Amino acid sequence: MSKNSLSRRQLFKKLIMVGGPLAAALFLTGLKKPDRIFEQVLGPFFPDPGDPVEPVRELGGEDKPFPMSNDWDLTQVKGKPERAEGQIVSLTGKVLSPKGDPMPNASIMLWQASSSGRYNHQGDSFADTFEDPRGNSIERQLDPNFQYWGHAVTDEAGAYHIRTIIPGYYPADLKSGWFRPPHIHFIAQAEGVPELVTQTYFRGDAIADNQFIQTLNARDYILRDSSLTRAEQERLIIEYKPASKGIDELAGNFDFQMRTK
Repeated sequence: MSKNSLSRRQLFKKLIMVGGPLAAALFLTGLKKPDRIFEQVLGPFFPDPGDPVEPVRELGGEDKPFPMSNDWDLTQVKGKPERAEGQIVSLTGKVLSPKGDPMPNASIMLWQASSSGRYNHQGDSFADTFEDPRGNSIERQLDPNFQYWGHAVTDEAGAYHIRTIIPGYYPADLKSGWFRPPHIHFIAQAEGVPELVTQTYFRGDAIADNQFIQTLNARDYILRDSSLTRAEQERLIIEYKPASKGIDELAGNFDFQMRTK
């Protein structure tokens, strides 16, 4: 991570302490201000060289960003026999041009926290253990069997497939009671258009603790960014439902529509 990025992380922490969660959320939003539907902030935990606590490069390639050096299935690390902890979800959809046409050979990078809400990132200095709003004691741990980041490439129809787990929530500011809801970070890239940076969230009766997650979604300063309409905010919350009969995972759909220059 660059010195400039490190200073942003330090400033974010200071804003939490001095200005509270709203000031910090507004600062993060300012890093990449949304100018169309689906856009949200990059966040401080993109895995650059030197950032991960436990680097994982399944596909090698020291010259590639960490997400691009791993595959589309985050539920298992190559060479390890066990799968990641947490509820498995399968996400499909398309990368679309600004006009809505499918974009073949587009790439989608993603990164997220483990099922207990821990990022594989040196900068994740939020509380190791905390008490959530319901009085439950939560311990945030790294999962050695979770891939944490990866990428997918769209086919000729512009379609992609990603398999991962529902990440945990974590305390962005315990003093004010701001907990970031489960979310996944994405960067979509395609030839001839600017990259799209966003985050997506979770909803669905089959999701464990769904009611509490919806409470966190409703209170999240970043999801509820005032530069997005309520409808645009809601479209970032993906509905996950049971997949095909006999498959123990949930399925969701989300299209990344790229923006104009």
